[in-house]
Order: sequence, then C-alpha cells, then structure tokens
Amino acid sequence: GLDAVIEMKVDEEELVQRLAGRYTCAKCGKGYHDTFEQPRTPGVCDACGGTEFTRRADDRPETVRDRLRVYREQTAPLSDYYRKKGKLGTYDGMADIDDVTAEMEGVLKDVR
Repeated sequence: GLDAVIEMKVDEEELVQRLAGRYTCAKCGKGYHDTFEQPRTPGVCDACGGTEFTRRADDRPETVRDRLRVYREQTAPLSDYYRKKGKLGTYDGMADIDDVTAEMEGVLKDVR
C-alpha cells in the first residue's frame, strides 16, 4: 500500500513551455532551457565546451499535450480515491521551487 500520494497542480500551458524548452549538451549531458537557462555563449556548453545539443522526442509540445491528456483521462481520476483515504496531498507546482521542495520533504518525513 501507499503511505502518501503527492499531487502537484500546474498550469498545463506553462508545463508544456517548461518541458518543450529543455535540451542537453550531447557531449556531457548538461541541461539547458530555451527560456530559463541558456548557455553563457550561445551554442557552446558552459560545462564542457561542446557545440552539439539534443532534445528528447517526448518533449515536443504536441507530445507533452498528449501526455497531459492521457494523465487527465487515466491517472487524475485516482485523486478522489486517495483523497477519500486521507492519503492525498495537493500542492501548487507553480510555486517557488524551494517552497515546493520543503512541502514535499515534510510529507515524506511524516510517512517515514
């Protein structure tokens, strides 16, 4: 059985932007983002100097939207089940990363 279930509420279009903007250095794997974290020198990895970058096929906007549709249809309905069992914690996934992390750590600490 599960001790706790964490549900993070997010704005779907923001999530699409976050996922679809990710890319990595093909040489060392350092992660970047089109909007939030670009290399200091365009086209050159900050960590290793590599100049080739890759994107995951499942991070294309249309693929992300399809994954979200499947989530809404197949996974989201479980929220009510776990809420009724008193095991569901719902959190704002759009909040500051430090706040979200602190909330998750608190939940996990309580169930250990």
